[in-house]
Formats: sequence, C-alpha cells, structure tokens
Amino acid sequence: MRLGIDFGTTNSSVAYYDGEQLHPIHLDPASETPNILPSLIWIDRDYRTQLGASAAQQYLEKETGRRIVWSRQDIGAIEIIVAGAGSSPIHYWHDVHIVTDINAHGRLLQSIKTALRDPRYEGTVIFDHYYTIDELIALVLEAMKARAEAQTEEPCDTVVLGRPVRFSDNPGVTARAEEILFRAARFAGFKKISFQLEPIAAAHLYHRQVSQRKVALVFDFGGGTLDLTVVNVGGRQAPEVIATRGTLIGGDDLDQRIMVSLLPYFGAGAKVDGGADFPPEFLDQLHTWQTMPELSRPEPLSKIRHYQKTSDQPQAMLALETLVTQNIGFKLFQEIERTKKTLTTELLADLHFQHDHITIRERLLRRSFETLIQPELTQVEADIEAVLRDAGIRTDHIDVVLRTGGTSLVPAYVAMLERTFGHDRVQAMDPLTSVVGGMAIVAHEGAGMAPDYAYRYESPLAYVKATSGRHYEPTILRTQMSCYTDRDYRIINLPLTLSGLHGIRTADLDYESRSSRLLRFKLLRPSKVYVVYQAKADQLPHWLRGFERDETLTVDIKTPGGLYPFFVYTRDFPEGAFAIGGAHAKGYRGVVFLNYLVAVKPL
Repeated sequence: MRLGIDFGTTNSSVAYYDGEQLHPIHLDPASETPNILPSLIWIDRDYRTQLGASAAQQYLEKETGRRIVWSRQDIGAIEIIVAGAGSSPIHYWHDVHIVTDINAHGRLLQSIKTALRDPRYEGTVIFDHYYTIDELIALVLEAMKARAEAQTEEPCDTVVLGRPVRFSDNPGVTARAEEILFRAARFAGFKKISFQLEPIAAAHLYHRQVSQRKVALVFDFGGGTLDLTVVNVGGRQAPEVIATRGTLIGGDDLDQRIMVSLLPYFGAGAKVDGGADFPPEFLDQLHTWQTMPELSRPEPLSKIRHYQKTSDQPQAMLALETLVTQNIGFKLFQEIERTKKTLTTELLADLHFQHDHITIRERLLRRSFETLIQPELTQVEADIEAVLRDAGIRTDHIDVVLRTGGTSLVPAYVAMLERTFGHDRVQAMDPLTSVVGGMAIVAHEGAGMAPDYAYRYESPLAYVKATSGRHYEPTILRTQMSCYTDRDYRIINLPLTLSGLHGIRTADLDYESRSSRLLRFKLLRPSKVYVVYQAKADQLPHWLRGFERDETLTVDIKTPGGLYPFFVYTRDFPEGAFAIGGAHAKGYRGVVFLNYLVAVKPL
C-alpha cells in the first residue's frame, strides 16, 4: 500500500488513494477530527510515548499547575583529554551534571517540524536519554504507519512525504531538513520514500476535480509556513508547476502576536528599581510557552521576586512568577489558539484566563487582531506579488485561487485574496485534508520526487568478518543502541551526521587486538568510512593515521565504569575489499579498553 503523509507543524495526517476514492486513516480517537493527529509528543520518565490529543491531555493533567523545582543532578563522569606540554595528551575525569526540573513527570514536544529550520539543532535530552531530531519525528511517522497498516491490513512500505517549499532562507538548511525527514521515515520502517511539495500536492487533488485547463494559485497557509504555487491544472495533461515561493510565516506567529499583546499582564511597561525599564530579555522568553520555564531558574526567578518589591506593578510580577513556575504557558497558548479560531467566524472573542495570581480578561475585536498581525499581512501580500512576478503573469491571468491550511481561514487573508483576485476566483479547499489527499494521489501515481541522496542510506557492505573469530555484524547507528555484539554498552550521544548510517557492530573483547588486519569488509561502492575510536589513545595505530579526525564529532558510550568519549576519524575508500587493524595494533600507545565502531556512508 502506498501512503501519502502530511507531517505538519500543528497537525499531521495520512491517507491512501485506490484510483477512485481517497481513504483517510483514523489516527487519533481522542481528537475532534479522528483522521487528524495533533503533532504533539509526550515522553514520560519511563520513556513511554503518547501522541496527539492524548499527549496534550497528559501534559495538562500531570504538568500544568505544578511547581517547577530545579535541582543539580549528577549523570556520571566523563573523561576529558587536553594537550599536554609534550607530545602526550593529559587525561582527567570530570563529573558531569545537569540542572533539571526534578518534579517533571514527562516532556511535551510541539512544533518539532519548526526545529528543522535551525541548522544547529540536532536533538534534545529528555531525562537521561538523548533523542536526535530524526528519532523524534520517527515517533510520529512510525505511529502513523502502524495505524495505516492496522486499518488496511496490508504492509505500507511506500510513502510520499510532504514538505514545505522551503524550511529556511538558506537552501542548505532546507536540503538538510529534507534529509532528516528522509531518515525519520526510514527509522519508521518505510522502504521507498519520496517527497512532494505541499502546495503541489494540493494542486494534484484539485487537478482531478476539473476537466478544463486552468491557471491556479495554491495558497497553502499552515502552522509553520506559507507556500505559494502557480500551477496549470485540469484537463488531460499533468499538472505543470510555473512558480513556487515559500515564506516562513505561519499560524504560530499569529499566536505569538496575541501573546505579545498580553505581556502587560506580566510586566511589559513596568518600572523597576526606582525607574528602570523591566528587562526586555525577560519578556522575550514569554513569546512561546516552551521558553517560559527558563525564567523559573534560580537567577532570573530571584530577580522576578526582587521586582515584586521594587516594581510599580507588583501584581504583574506575581503573575509572571506564577506563569513561569507552574507550567501554565501551554494552557495559556491553548486559550490564545481558541480565541484566534473564534475570530475566524465571529467579530469579537473573549480571552479569559485565570490561575492563581494570573487574571486575564480581554475582549479581542477582529479588527484589533488584524492590527496585531499587520506585519504578517504586509509580508504575505508582498509574497503573492513576488510569486506572480516569478511566474511572469498578472493577477487577471489566475483562474482560481485555492486556499488550504488552517491559517488560510483567517478572515484578513481571505479578504486580501478576494480583494486581489476577486471573490468568485477564491475557492476554499478542506484546510486540514487537501494536502494529504494530494499526497495520496501522488503516491498512487508514483509521481513523488525520489531524493538523490537516498543511496547514502543503502548499505554498501558486501560482507563483514573479524579475523579474531568473534562475531561482528552490520547495524544502523542510532542513539541508545547497544554498540557491541558481546557487551550491552550503549551509545548515549550520537552526532546527527552519523545517525541512520550503516555501520559495523564490533566485539568489545577485541579491544586488545594487535592485528594489522582485524576487520575485513568489502564495499560495493566508494564510501566514506568513519572509525569511532576511544579518545584515550596517546598515539594512534599506524592503520588509523591515514584517517583524518573530524573535530566537530564526538560519540559518547556509557559503560558501568562511566561515560567515555570517542573521537571520529574519516577516510574515503574506493569500491573493493579492505582490512583495518585492531585498537592496539602497531604504532598505538596509551590506554584503550573499549573497541572501536565503524560507520560507512556511500559517496
């Protein structure tokens, strides 16, 4: 069975097309719309996962209103290696600790898709486990695949996965983000993975509904991005894309505008310490609910309590302390989201929120909301002009404007489109299912875009054999995996560069091998070979000196004796058969008592 998946910032969905009819998959019985899965992940202290409405419910029940308690927690010792006065490095042990909220029952993750915009974000620590971002996304995709297979009673190994026109203004970041999605789909169990731009998928759905050729503008406005596409659709010819443009504006930005308007309840405009402005960096942390708890850490919290005595708005300072110390932010943003949705059908909406020292009573007029989001309105209008310019056409050349995505329901944007193109030419598609419906059609037709980097995740290893006689085996690198065949030592921290690569799980008891040809393997195509070698060695064995150390990469392996860092060495190999030596082979000097690991990446 071929699936289409819309992995969204706010909501996700999956469907298949049988050639005549679309079939949405029921994903979340706790949701108002069962075939829509809110893109929320809850992970508890036992690393059990819940998704969607259940994840939100767990957070509201177990986290909202409880006091945050920060405490220093020891997580073990790690060996540090620094340069010495001579040729030998200096080794010393350093106790590692983190400051963590010891009262937390679990962790809620929202808008994980937005994290793909950040080239520095590789993952996060949840309690004692590190999750790479591809593993987090895989939690959602794996559940969607499992529910599709349960309903269709067929294997679902082929998927067309949606993606926005761009994740970032930087093309390299967009390419990186797509590849992370690809790895996540592989972790979820998909074998054949292709992509389609989300607005083009919506165009494919509309294409099957009209017999006459038309020039369409797809206006796909979701929680994280706005995608615009000018495309010829309808008739017997396939859809023909003329121009696309992506804008990093979404519904989350509109929620933040409402939150900013509420900041006077939490100290905006207050004077402290005899006339100084309340620190703006404190207010910056309130723009999203995820960053609010940072102000409950000891240093900023002590200042907030100090301002309760020196501010001209002590009630606002009490409200701020309540907000940041009792995990109220998510609940407040839910009320903001509800208010925004009400304004799509009503001219005014009441925003009432009460908790402890927080009392918010606001009546928000639609026109006031439109004033708040004026910067986003101006940007979207400019992007519509830009995509038409890219397409080389005027507004009167557009036959139909197709609105989709939850944020496309905001009346100010509907009015903008009707003012620009005329009321009769603006047509609403289902805001939550048109993209996934198009993905399902693209999957049925086999028309997804196969990524040109897919070969990097095909194993180039023809065979793996250790001359010691111990068991070595192919593997795929992930965090928390057992990295040896004979010991349950685990990879705790894995750079995103290595996540998902094919590799070799070695036998740790071979760490004393002095053979120059311990590990034999054959490559079916030229590949970059990574050797993950213990950082304790004062001098590398001769066979490893032909490799180059990647200074940006470190792998941490946990053993009963502590947490050990491993350096990463790389070398490009041609196709063919090769052998590499043991950890103690000729030229080695120092103390190494853990064997190395190997990863391979086809070139």
